[in-house]
Amino acid sequence: MAEGLFRKMTEKEETTFDVRSAGVATGGGLEPSKFTLDILKEEGIDLSSNKSQFLDHKLIDWASHIFTMSASHLYTVHKMFPDAAEKTFLVTEFCDNELIASQDIPDPYGGNRNEYEHTRDLLHESLPSVVKFIKTNI
Repeated sequence: MAEGLFRKMTEKEETTFDVRSAGVATGGGLEPSKFTLDILKEEGIDLSSNKSQFLDHKLIDWASHIFTMSASHLYTVHKMFPDAAEKTFLVTEFCDNELIASQDIPDPYGGNRNEYEHTRDLLHESLPSVVKFIKTNI
């Protein structure tokens, strides 16, 4: 979901963003959930061809910035890839909304539609500050 929303948010930017998503606790090759696809489709985003992938050294080396959805994911990335710590951040870390800043964004996997919508709303609130951070640090 975050990848699709980020792509849509940055499609009109002068700066080109290349974004990929990966998980620290996922099986590879899984399709997005029906709720993710439905919610993103309502926003004009088609993520149907995406497949999950596990975070690996190749992706770590490729990425200029890494953003995690939760503090536990941040911790895991730091433990698995200590050399990437300086470029790894919580997706809400720079959020202007104090109620969301530095909070986890819940993984709605297996939840109901409301949980997916809540995650989408938190991403809508957080991703603009991520874009701003990246643009000032490239």
